[in-house]
Amino acid sequence: MIGKIVVHGGAGIWQKDVRRGLIGVRNAAAAGTRILKRGGSALDAVEAAVIVMEDDPVFNAGKGCSLTLAGTIEMDAAIMDGRDLSAGAVALLRTVKNPVHLARLVMEKTDHVLLGGEEAERLARALSLPRRNPMTAERRRRYLMFKKEPADTPTIGWIRKNRPLIQQHPELLEGDTVGALAVDTEGNFAAATLTGGVMLKLPGRIGDTPQIGCGLYADNTSGAATFTGVGEVAIKLAISKEVCMLMEQGRSAGEAAALAVTKATKRLKGSGGVIAIDRKGRLAKVHNSPFMPWAISTTKMQKPTYASSGRIVAPLQP
Repeated sequence: MIGKIVVHGGAGIWQKDVRRGLIGVRNAAAAGTRILKRGGSALDAVEAAVIVMEDDPVFNAGKGCSLTLAGTIEMDAAIMDGRDLSAGAVALLRTVKNPVHLARLVMEKTDHVLLGGEEAERLARALSLPRRNPMTAERRRRYLMFKKEPADTPTIGWIRKNRPLIQQHPELLEGDTVGALAVDTEGNFAAATLTGGVMLKLPGRIGDTPQIGCGLYADNTSGAATFTGVGEVAIKLAISKEVCMLMEQGRSAGEAAALAVTKATKRLKGSGGVIAIDRKGRLAKVHNSPFMPWAISTTKMQKPTYASSGRIVAPLQP
């Protein structure tokens, strides 16, 4: 079987950073493909791809995360193995260099699926994982700019309640969750995802990214999917699990992803996108946002294919 990988850099507006985002997703897909070409597992491939994006400050993941309302960083990550539904996730991390790797260790070395906050940080210290300060000057600049908004500006809930703020400052929507899906030459699926969360979120807020079935899902009986966008939408719809259920029922990856994004738009007016791989190896990149940088590669390709937009369905109206 041909090994395949698809990655995304986050659904949003992007604007000036989209070129850097394209370079980032291309590099991530290339890293995962090198593993697949050596006969490595889909699980190893998606972890390697997400680590590349964790280390690239253009993404809202790892180095360069968005800041909370309190000016702190809280990262969430997850990984899932479609062979046996093993999964690991972490939430509210502040200093771990590569949260997706810690998520994998939660899966492999504990009896749990999700660990959060100080106890997850404690596990990282016990396992001697590398640390760093993920805050960048650019993210700090954006945070300070929006903190200067008038006191009555409803920054919390801005996604839905403050359209004028978005129109004046579209960079708010630049970057989001990053994700990677792969199927290896043995036909095994895996998914991985990471985020710094929505800008100006309340400290302690946990989105869809570390919640299995919401931010991601992988199952050899159906395929794999991951979501990017407003996390609360993905949680309410259990959107990644729904995509996989549709694929298990015979829908193609493209059909399943389009149905899910359309549902998110119509029912909850949620901005976001889905990437998916079905059991026949068909890939989907569907979103309702202006951009969603993505890249795909296979064990038969010399270099990844990438673009700033996939299939746009049911776009949100301003």
